[in-house]
Amino acid sequence: MKSSPLYLFLKKPWVAGFLTFIILLFVSQYMAYQKYLINENEQKKEIDNHVNLIKEKLQSLVMFSYSATKSLAYIVERSGVPADFDTIAIELLGRNKYFNVLELVDENGFITHVYPSIDNQVVGYNILENTLAGKGAYTPIKKKDFFIDGPVNLKQGGVGIVSRQPIFIDKKFSGFSAVVTKLSDFFNDLNITASHTQRFIYQLSRLNPETGREEFFLEHDMASFKPFAVNIEMFEGKWKLYVVSTKQKFNTGIWFAIYGFTIAIGGSWIVYFFFGQSERLEKFYNAKLVEQETQLRLIYKTTESKIKKSESNLNKAQKVAKLGSWELDLKKNELSWSKEMYRIFEKDPKKFEASQAAFYDIVHPEDKDMVFKIFTDAVKNNKSYQIIYRLDIDKERIKYVEEQCETSYDENQVPEKAFGTVQDITDRKKIETVLKNSELMYRSLTSYAPVVIFNIDKSGKCTYLNEEWIRYSGMTYAESMGLGWQNALHPLDKDRVLSEWQEAFLTNSEFKSEFRIQDKKGEIRNLSAKATKLLDANNEMVGHIGIASDITDRIKNEKELLVYKNNLEELVNQRTEELNDSKEALLNLLEDLNEQSIELEKEKIKAQSADLMKSSFLATMSHELRTPMNSIIGFTSILLKGFAGPLNEEQAKQIGMVKKSGQHLLGLINDILDISKIEAGELKVSSYPFNFGVSLQKTIDFLLPQALKKGLIIEYERYKTDVTLTSDERRVEQVLLNLISNAIKFSYDGVIRVKVDVKDNMLTTQVIDQGIGISKANLNKLFVPFIQLEGGLSRSHEGSGLGLAISKNLMDKLGGTIQVKSELGKGSTFTIALPIN
Repeated sequence: MKSSPLYLFLKKPWVAGFLTFIILLFVSQYMAYQKYLINENEQKKEIDNHVNLIKEKLQSLVMFSYSATKSLAYIVERSGVPADFDTIAIELLGRNKYFNVLELVDENGFITHVYPSIDNQVVGYNILENTLAGKGAYTPIKKKDFFIDGPVNLKQGGVGIVSRQPIFIDKKFSGFSAVVTKLSDFFNDLNITASHTQRFIYQLSRLNPETGREEFFLEHDMASFKPFAVNIEMFEGKWKLYVVSTKQKFNTGIWFAIYGFTIAIGGSWIVYFFFGQSERLEKFYNAKLVEQETQLRLIYKTTESKIKKSESNLNKAQKVAKLGSWELDLKKNELSWSKEMYRIFEKDPKKFEASQAAFYDIVHPEDKDMVFKIFTDAVKNNKSYQIIYRLDIDKERIKYVEEQCETSYDENQVPEKAFGTVQDITDRKKIETVLKNSELMYRSLTSYAPVVIFNIDKSGKCTYLNEEWIRYSGMTYAESMGLGWQNALHPLDKDRVLSEWQEAFLTNSEFKSEFRIQDKKGEIRNLSAKATKLLDANNEMVGHIGIASDITDRIKNEKELLVYKNNLEELVNQRTEELNDSKEALLNLLEDLNEQSIELEKEKIKAQSADLMKSSFLATMSHELRTPMNSIIGFTSILLKGFAGPLNEEQAKQIGMVKKSGQHLLGLINDILDISKIEAGELKVSSYPFNFGVSLQKTIDFLLPQALKKGLIIEYERYKTDVTLTSDERRVEQVLLNLISNAIKFSYDGVIRVKVDVKDNMLTTQVIDQGIGISKANLNKLFVPFIQLEGGLSRSHEGSGLGLAISKNLMDKLGGTIQVKSELGKGSTFTIALPIN
């Protein structure tokens, strides 16, 4: 073999050197090329790592802004605008140093709250009317979800983004919360290195969906760096991130090529030197790999620490809001809970294993099927949901929770995961129940008031009106809400009344006015209205509460008196002219005329004085007594309910005595006014069809607490079918109220029976009691005004003696009759009969 020609040829120096040169040159250049690729890949990997790090920071910044706006929106949705807005804003802005401003915007687009306020004098600014800001503001309203708008040139300088979260209260848009993030500071901080040199050029852009143009956040011209753009996810729209190295590193692979060529020349002469080269290169590669691995581990640990910190902050926020979160892997059927979920469900994370079956075991049995069906339908139909259901905690306590859920799907529309939140709303449910009961009681009390009672908010919109307004105006409750009540104002009085109302609001003073209203039939009424400020728990004005009473009769009497005065003056003038026609008669009757003039003037003064006294009496009684008494009764009721603050036992007892005395005095005033109108022939009744059974039941329900307090029972024997009576419902109820309340007043035990029958087109109602009764001698005195019976009816009973007199006159007006049968000590039977038509 050693003597073969090939071996001898290869053994030649120049052949060995040439072959060595060729082999070393090939190997060295190949390795130089690989080194070149490694350096290129390292530089690209460095940029990629930098891009990923910035992407993570940007996405983390967006998530922080999402958390901040969501938290503020949630607080407003559940509790209204917080009084400590600045404190909450400081906490939310402190979550990220690039947060610049926190804002609250109302449903009309006006900025109502901003922090910090220095250099941010934008309260009252309407962003929906602004061409640029309005586009980004309408998007979250349409989407009903979180939205990022940018790039935005900030008033404080620089460029940033505005994160907005819409606020919906009772499924109605009520504004949104917003966080302004200064991205220019974010990118400036990225450019600060140990050597204070700018190693990279950064740029963030967003594709405008309307114009299709790419809008940049910074002033760098990136036209030549399009290949360096990296798409990133930022909730909405197409975003691109540019990271371009300002200094290209010299690729050491070129030196490797030079060194390889040199080594190939030297190695062709010194072959043995080459054998150690591969081992050194391998060590070099291994050292580089170890260094890269160390850097990657450092990046991983840093990222992991930030994620854990974010999770800790999220857990704290969930605990404060009593809001837990869960995630269900639909393919693996694995359920995971946040820490707050275990607190809400009162389970130990170490002992309780979260699963769908375990979850449904805690759901209240009556709600279990509903929750399962809604979740199944939502997953099947690719819909999110929001429901409220109950939890049965240890079979002893009930909790109310509100759950929201969304489902993610793969490219084949197969459900992958379901994400949801669960919030403990037990306290909110209790508050809602208390408020609902209070509102029902308030409406029940005001419904029976003989005057109009109304509530107006700060914007001048009506939020409540009782039934008396509906009867006066002819408008429905819905038509009267908001600014609809203004349509009932008489055209000649409308501008004046609205001006007076506006002045009361602007000056923060009491509203007081007299005006006319006109119903749909054209009938005009005169009202006297008075409203006072309504304050909340913080002593801030939230609107006005007021009453309005009918003064049509008073105005009519004043006009009639004016006509009488004018007629009297005309009669005097006519008589004077007749006397002037005859000089002789004037001389003969001069003395008589003087006497008659004196007498006539006296009679005129008497007539005027009588009418003025009558009008003054009616006006004073209606305006100065009845209206204040209604206010006293209403406000004592509010005090007794504890709306203005808790009362001790003695205070409640004394205010209760004030309320009872006020009700008694108000009844007496109303009776006196009614009997005065009856005697003057001014009492008017109207006729319209109504359900008599409903009216009677309403009267019995109103008096039932009074009967139960005395240990009495009221039995209502209904007629076979409901009866539609055509008469004056209010006056009929007044008679029934008087008869049943008298039966309660003069009975100490037993049963009060109310019987209703229809015969010969007449509706007969009997009120039968087992009270003290009335003697035959006193029966004729029953219907005489201001008379209280002696003997059987003791003076110890309250009353003015007007109730039965008014009832008899009302029955005469309505075409009916009232009769009484009674025996002393055995009770009484009062019977009223009314024509059905």
